[in-house]
Amino acid sequence: MKRYLNYFLKTLFIINLIYIILSFIIFRRFNISLLYFRLEIGAIIISIILSLAYYIFKTDKGIGILNVILAYVLIIPSLYIFRFNFGRYLFRSAWLIYIIFIIIGIIYGIVLYVVSKKYKSEVKHLNELLEKNKENHKKSS
Repeated sequence: MKRYLNYFLKTLFIINLIYIILSFIIFRRFNISLLYFRLEIGAIIISIILSLAYYIFKTDKGIGILNVILAYVLIIPSLYIFRFNFGRYLFRSAWLIYIIFIIIGIIYGIVLYVVSKKYKSEVKHLNELLEKNKENHKKSS
């Protein structure tokens, strides 16, 4: 639970920064002030969703590929909340949200590739250390 709260606070901070910047852009461009309460509730819900997805992604329990798929499926509702918060000011047409889905999928794939490469290199390094330890143990016996 402590790790989840740590993830939540970090994502809440980042999401709030993004929301502040976007609401400032909307205010300057359209001269429309968005409701703070509505934006903050949306930021909290998105942070809960993203931190839960990250927590599931990083967990060692369960089947790894299912955790990855479940984490990606959990990310999708946060985009709809984002669209609900900023509505027609950022999303003038519906196809933009689908382009964002594709971009997030590509970024997610790149992250998975990097994590799998790192994991494989760590496993290889640990296996080498185990073999060295076995050789040292045989020499000392």
